[in-house]
Amino acid sequence: MKRKKLSPQLFILIIILVSIVGCGPAESNLEKTPSLFPSSTSTLTIEPTLTSEPALTFNKINLIYDDDGSRDGTVALLYFLSNPEISIEAISISYGEAHPSIYIQHIGRILDSFGLGDIPLGAGQDAPLSQGTAFPDWLRQLSDTFWDYPLPNADKIYPYQDAPELMISTIKKASDPVIIFLSGTFTNLAQALRLDASISENITAVYFMGGAVYSPGNITNLIPEANNLVAEWNIISDPLAAKEVFESGIDLYMVPLDATNQIKLTQSEILPLHNDNEKANMVADLYDIMFDSYDFQTVEIFDLTAAILTVKPELCSFQNLHLDVITEMGNTSGQTIVIPSGEPNIHVCLEPDINLINQEMYDTFSDSKNPPAIPSIDSIVGTWTGPAFNNGFEMQVSITIEKDCQLNQICGRFTIPSAACSGALTWVGMDGELYQFQASDKSVGCGEGIDYLAPQADGSVLYVSRGDYGETKGFLQKE
Repeated sequence: MKRKKLSPQLFILIIILVSIVGCGPAESNLEKTPSLFPSSTSTLTIEPTLTSEPALTFNKINLIYDDDGSRDGTVALLYFLSNPEISIEAISISYGEAHPSIYIQHIGRILDSFGLGDIPLGAGQDAPLSQGTAFPDWLRQLSDTFWDYPLPNADKIYPYQDAPELMISTIKKASDPVIIFLSGTFTNLAQALRLDASISENITAVYFMGGAVYSPGNITNLIPEANNLVAEWNIISDPLAAKEVFESGIDLYMVPLDATNQIKLTQSEILPLHNDNEKANMVADLYDIMFDSYDFQTVEIFDLTAAILTVKPELCSFQNLHLDVITEMGNTSGQTIVIPSGEPNIHVCLEPDINLINQEMYDTFSDSKNPPAIPSIDSIVGTWTGPAFNNGFEMQVSITIEKDCQLNQICGRFTIPSAACSGALTWVGMDGELYQFQASDKSVGCGEGIDYLAPQADGSVLYVSRGDYGETKGFLQKE
């Protein structure tokens, strides 16, 4: 598209303005979902898309958890352990970020500390089925020490089985079909299918975090000099295993980087997890290490997002695609590539509902004994207008907060006329004295960020917008 040439000053102003507000929620659309869940029937433009709405059949989800010994994967396990809808039938560790036989002992210690010592444990081989790209040694060593997080029973040894054999026995003896959750390589499941392909008949679905469909890969996050820009770690670590599972005919639900890149947490958003819930506290501590030790501004919740969507798949738009995995070594090894002419073999999450996924996390890890007090919104109800500034540039802002505003509901609107930016506001919580809002239903002129309001003693409100562009701030007056 041709555009008129802009002055440098006007160009910088537009860049700032279009980056002010955040992404909004989307609805889900499945070709078919496991019989455990009802599905949504909204229609998106990505093809092909078909829908069906099976009945709710089971009260609990019988789940096999398989991870590669990652920090975020462990948070996903803590989510499942905290969710009354989940019955964990087995836990196994695959090759990948961790050495499986070491990390399964960490899992044993975690379960022991929670009084959950009756869940069978498994560890897989410490190598891919064939060629793959290994995680850096420094990261695997951190996993070996559980990132220096103190765990109880450090000298206790917990029995475990061969992971593929544990999968097979668990699936075959299950009275109801199971769901498998994968947040690492596909090595254990691929080996189980090689040993006994009939287990697929008693698998309702496999939900997994992995791959990159339209977004770039993430290999250079850990190996900056890598030339592979298209693969994701869980796939490239064992491409052949992923390919075999992709071709297995099992119902697969994929949560790729396209989805997880949209969901990040700040340290202030972790604060509510520090409560009397011991599992929530552990989650907060694991993430706090990343903020405090590595000076991160945000953390991705890759595996936790996939775990939440395993329980509530309606919180994402799953598109039905045919994906293949490139297994040849080279700069595209491990790529999950779309085959437009192929019969769809995977349901792919591309549009997660960010707000509702975050809310599900808070709801699951909340302290039911002492729920946090919700502050009154009355002090910022009304329409507020005035100038806001970013690096010396001025823009007019208008924000309306309705009197019936409720936490985690859309309850306001914003307009920034000079940026052709407007949309809805959802109150998502507090950051100290600041009321925190997430934008949705945005016009095309809007970008990414989080908005805050704080009442002032003189009757005005402080407006703050924070994002990759920096901070925009101004004092707004009530109309």
